[in-house]
Amino acid sequence: MVCRCLNWFVWGDDMQLFSVIMPKMVYFFILMALGFVLAKIGMIPKPVIPTLSALVVRVFLPCLQMGLVFENGTTFGTFLEQSHFALMQLCAYIILTVFGLLGAALFRLRYPQRNSFTGGMVGGNFGFLFVPLIVSSFPAYQGFIPIMAAMDTLYVWTVGLFLYSEGTSGSCGKGFLQTLRTRLLNPMLIAILISLCISSLHITLPRPLTDVISGVGNVSGTIGMMLLGANICFMQKNLKARAGSSLGFVFLRQLAAPLTVFLLSRLVVGESQALLLMLLAGIPTMTTTGLLAIEYHTDVDYASNLVFVSTILSLATLPLIALISGYL
Repeated sequence: MVCRCLNWFVWGDDMQLFSVIMPKMVYFFILMALGFVLAKIGMIPKPVIPTLSALVVRVFLPCLQMGLVFENGTTFGTFLEQSHFALMQLCAYIILTVFGLLGAALFRLRYPQRNSFTGGMVGGNFGFLFVPLIVSSFPAYQGFIPIMAAMDTLYVWTVGLFLYSEGTSGSCGKGFLQTLRTRLLNPMLIAILISLCISSLHITLPRPLTDVISGVGNVSGTIGMMLLGANICFMQKNLKARAGSSLGFVFLRQLAAPLTVFLLSRLVVGESQALLLMLLAGIPTMTTTGLLAIEYHTDVDYASNLVFVSTILSLATLPLIALISGYL
């Protein structure tokens, strides 16, 4: 039964998986091309990119997260109701973290490339790829999206942020716990905690306020992809030496780790939920990886390259892991 379901998922009517991913990919690449052209003709000068990136990370993305919490009605009670699945999602992120650390050691990466490799391994393109994929292919599991979105934000913007910023000016010489305390006061985590409190207390905000929050949040993806394109325009052409680690990143992030998550999680949850967690672990790294490299003054070129390569290759890796899992 599961194999038949997976075969439909990969090879079903109108190539179900590709029909979901391809429009998003075209959308991404058009925005990246636009950002590239605007940077090339001087309308997005290199000196303003850090300011625009900070605006996305500190304002637009927190608004996006708050809008999602309000829209889905996610509360602290949601975590309790779906605690079993939330715990398995946490385990999936831990597996991704371990693969990131092992991969960085295998490829002998040091600061600042190590930051993007390990941090990018944790954060996936949740909102723009995973959610549409689940809505179209697994409608019965749409109820998991709010809790998965909240857990994604909590982990990525605590542990993930530590990995992105380790060794930078704000964390150099500090231990893990001390750095986490410093990074906990980040706008994303504050936004999700405030919105969860408001939602849990059933406080109704004025419609104009929620409209502004949603409107500001909705532009984060558009501007983020355009900035990625601008970064690629200014990228130094010396990435051939790092091609091995970039392809290794994709292998670990989008093949080895998600299949490991599938094998382990199906021992605890059902096959369908294990497949859900596998797809979550197998999506390409989040576009914010490049923006965080700018924010924390790490290797922007390398981070942008990881986003670009993992996004392109996800066209092959997502259906591949779905196909392989049908035989496991």
